Formats: sequence, C-alpha cells, structure tokens
Amino acid sequence: MDALGFIETKGLLAAVEGADAMLKAAAVTLLEKNISGGGLVTVTVSGEVSAVQASVEAGAAAIRRIAGTELVSQHVIARPYDEISKIIATSAPVVEKEISREVAQSPASAEEQAGPALAEEKVEAEDVSEAEPEVLKEEIEAPTVQESAPEAEITVPEAPRAVKAKEVTTQYKPAELRKMKISKVRQIARNLEGISLTNEEVKKATKKTLIDAIINVTRQIEE
Repeated sequence: MDALGFIETKGLLAAVEGADAMLKAAAVTLLEKNISGGGLVTVTVSGEVSAVQASVEAGAAAIRRIAGTELVSQHVIARPYDEISKIIATSAPVVEKEISREVAQSPASAEEQAGPALAEEKVEAEDVSEAEPEVLKEEIEAPTVQESAPEAEITVPEAPRAVKAKEVTTQYKPAELRKMKISKVRQIARNLEGISLTNEEVKKATKKTLIDAIINVTRQIEE
C-alpha cells in the first residue's frame, strides 16, 4: 500500500489551497476530502513516501501564506496497515469512464457483441437445413414426371385410328365424290382402310380411279 499524507484545516478555502499545492508539488493522488464538525476539513493524498512528504509540506506552506486561514495539523503515514482502508480511502476511486472502457474490452463484452452475429449464422444454417429437404423433394419428384412422359406418347397415336374408323363407316356416294376436289378425294383414299391402292398409286391416280376404289371399299363394308 502507498504512503498516506494528511493536512487538516479550519475552513474549506484553506483545504482547497492546500490540496492544490500538494498535487502540484509531487506525483501524488488525491484520495478524499472529509468535513467534520466545527469547520474542520481533512485532505488525504497517496503515493511514494518521499512524494507524499514533499506534497504535505508544500500544502502546509501554502495554507500559512493565506491570511485568516488556520492549519490544524499535518501528518504522513509511510507504511499504512491494510485494514486502515476500513475507515479511510486508501486508493483512488475508479472513474465511470474507465469502468465502461474495461467492460467494453472484457471477454464477456466481446462475446455479447459476437452474440447477434452467431445468432444470424445459426438462423442461416437453419434456413439452409430447411431448404435441403425441399431440394431433395424436387429431385425425388422429378423422375415421376419423366416416368409419366411415355404414357402420353402411347396415347398420342390413338387419335388417327379413331379418324380412320370414322371414315371407314362413312358412306360415300359417287355423285358426292365427283363434286369434291381431287386433293380431297386423295386424302379420303389415303385414310380409308382396305383400299386396293398404295400411297404411291393414290398420288398418281386420276379422280375417276380414286372414286372407283373408294366405292368398292364402301360396298365391301356394306356386304
């Protein structure tokens, strides 16, 4: 523990002047100011023994130079016992700014500052984990779509068969066929089942030949 120095004055003015002189004279720390009854004021400083002795002497000399002031007593405790701190201040009070600075630099504060960032990373990790099952679900559903595609391809060729069956049951009359254009007659002949002409022959045949072939197929169906 550092040495302690005291000056006791009668009146506040003398105490202020003495404290100012003590702090300017040596490297000491002002601990406290106590006001007791009868106008007595005690100023306490701490520091190395030589510095405290010099500051107390300087404070006492400054008080004597002021007219009307009274220096009651002065004293230096070179090596104060530890338990003396129970009745007087033996160390300088910690300034609130210093406390806030230490708290800001403490590991706990760093963890608190890092807390929001860790929380955001945790939320992002949960979002990613929730998104993965959706991706897997899409990958699982994809083969189902691909497997259903061949079924659509199988049903597509059935449409022309229905047209052919309808055309087979249609009863064509020679008079109606003669009124049609030859391109229409060729189309009927191509789609007609059981006709005796091939596609190449239908392409080169005359209108009369096509009509005869269509009528023959119609008669066979009637029979």
